[in-house]
Amino acid sequence: MNVEEIASQLISMQTEAPPGNEEECAAYLRDYLLDQKIENCEVILHRFAEKRANLVARIGPMGQAGLLLSGHIDVVPVGSLAGWDSHPFEPKIREGKLYGRGAADMKGGVAAIVKAIESTKNLQLKRGIVFVATAGEEIGFDGLRALIRDKQIRENDALFGVIGEPTNLRVVRAHKGGTLFRITFHGRSAHSSRPDLGVNAIENAARFIVELKSLRNKLEDIKDPDLGSSVISSTIIKGGVKENVIPASCQIIVDCRRIPSHSDKYILSELEQISNNLKASYGSFELTIEEIFSSDALNTPKDHPLVKMAEDLVAEESGVAPYGTEAPLYQQLGIPTIILGPGSVEQAHVINEYVEIKQLHRAEIIYKELVKRVCVK
Repeated sequence: MNVEEIASQLISMQTEAPPGNEEECAAYLRDYLLDQKIENCEVILHRFAEKRANLVARIGPMGQAGLLLSGHIDVVPVGSLAGWDSHPFEPKIREGKLYGRGAADMKGGVAAIVKAIESTKNLQLKRGIVFVATAGEEIGFDGLRALIRDKQIRENDALFGVIGEPTNLRVVRAHKGGTLFRITFHGRSAHSSRPDLGVNAIENAARFIVELKSLRNKLEDIKDPDLGSSVISSTIIKGGVKENVIPASCQIIVDCRRIPSHSDKYILSELEQISNNLKASYGSFELTIEEIFSSDALNTPKDHPLVKMAEDLVAEESGVAPYGTEAPLYQQLGIPTIILGPGSVEQAHVINEYVEIKQLHRAEIIYKELVKRVCVK
């Protein structure tokens, strides 16, 4: 099978997260790799929840750390089918493009990695390859976190890591981290005709949201040379039970995209300071702050050997990305990692998502060459 045929097979499997259902896709990859009869190939289907699984394949000498190639097999939900020219899980090729949910983000990249691994049948590997197909990347990296928890991926498992997220085949060496907070404001209900008898949780949430602008300005004072400033925003608000009731509860989600110098603990301390200031100004002001997700920034140095090697292969300088990936989790395991894959992030999560087939073939060639340079020479 060629790379677009494998990508089409992966796209046809409905792995929307939530709920996930990635096990069928992981099992397909397992069976495909086993059918290739690659020498010294160990394949593990790692189930971590009902109908949910990751895949880990180790090829070549197990005692010699080499190259980690990784990609996720879940996709964002399709939602309404309105606007799609063809069914999102019935892949179509038109005018040199492969259409379907996950074509760019990122089953096309996974297919190119699989084809590169298939080519190792004809190579004498001096260092090992680790291929990781993760579940749940779109909902908090729960598949990779489970792999790390269960020690299926360990510290120093590879010298270098490459994630095939869509970058238009440009090397991405850095991106911001991200932290989400759920903040619940606790008030007291009353009849809307007597607001003085209650504590309006929505009004207190509004006061807090206004103060976030001051925090955003403060964060802008510190800039990372690659990534710019940390940014913070309120993105969801929920509150109230009835039009004539003073709301006793209101909840907001606060999204912070962090540069390396701003830890999640630092951002939490700033949110707590806002809370303390408002409590001093308004007697009845109670809230609870809960961190619901956090991922560190990626910051592989410009002069790192992996960055230089990948830049040489694509004949273009590396850059940074506005989105987050699983790369920092590999980084925490001592595996320097970059992002490099077919497709554009502008196609991620959109109607009529596609990847150019010529990019799939070029990605396959790039991954093959990375394998040769890291694991053969």
